[in-house]
Amino acid sequence: MYEKDIVLYLLRVCEGLHPFHISRLVALLDIKYLRDTGRKLTDIDYQKTPYGFYSEKLPKILEELPVEKVQGERYKVLRIKDDATVEIHLPEDVIKNIENLLNEVCDLSDEELNLRVLKSSYYERL
Repeated sequence: MYEKDIVLYLLRVCEGLHPFHISRLVALLDIKYLRDTGRKLTDIDYQKTPYGFYSEKLPKILEELPVEKVQGERYKVLRIKDDATVEIHLPEDVIKNIENLLNEVCDLSDEELNLRVLKSSYYERL
């Protein structure tokens, strides 16, 4: 699947993200694909609760990527290392869906972003 490439693309376009944001963005992308195609785009495992979710696979993916923690505006974020050469292989439709998603959620607070996932009628199907 595309998990690594999606995460790298998000990190490149956003110039760094907290793992919380990465997980919510990937979940929202999976929700969109569930709604549109009946299946998820990724193989991310979602351990769901009424208040949030976590993934055991996503931290493992992050460990495999050439990323570093840097101080962001409010907290530390992950970004692609300056000396890393990464190639991202994503179909154009996936890139378009990521761009549309980022435009939709760019002004949401952490709580609103989390609720966008939790309140989706597709949350239980993740």
